[in-house]
Amino acid sequence: MSADLAVRIGSLRLKNPVIAASGCFGYGVEYAELVDLSSLGAVVVKGLFLKAREGHPAPRIVETPAGMLNAIGLQGIGVHRFVDEKLPELRARGATVIVNVCGTTLDEYAEVSRILSDVEGVHAIELNISCPNIKEGGIQFGCSLTGTFDVVSAVRKVT
Repeated sequence: MSADLAVRIGSLRLKNPVIAASGCFGYGVEYAELVDLSSLGAVVVKGLFLKAREGHPAPRIVETPAGMLNAIGLQGIGVHRFVDEKLPELRARGATVIVNVCGTTLDEYAEVSRILSDVEGVHAIELNISCPNIKEGGIQFGCSLTGTFDVVSAVRKVT
């Protein structure tokens, strides 16, 4: 007899607490031949902006005596390519998908979240509020209660 490892995050029920974290597991499909994606509690995919982003030029990772430094620059394929190219395979493999949503404006967070809430196979949205707010001189949305409230409020209105 196996133990029930199910957990709840809000209204989302996961079959177990093992979640592949955003930024560590790509879009999930890259690991599909190594891990049965349906056996995980969830896969949190790489952060998505509205449009594709190149990220920083190489070198992006530099070894130091104390470890490493990285400056990837949030490279990504954008929400539309994700929905068209990656999400169908994640659905076919039975993955529970949490999407990491990025933005540089409130409107971008809202639009990416709206797009994702309208497609089958996205189980939850994770807001990456460490992205810089370009209208406020680059401060991160999550660095203030007001910034956090504004992002969450804008997304809740469209999801």
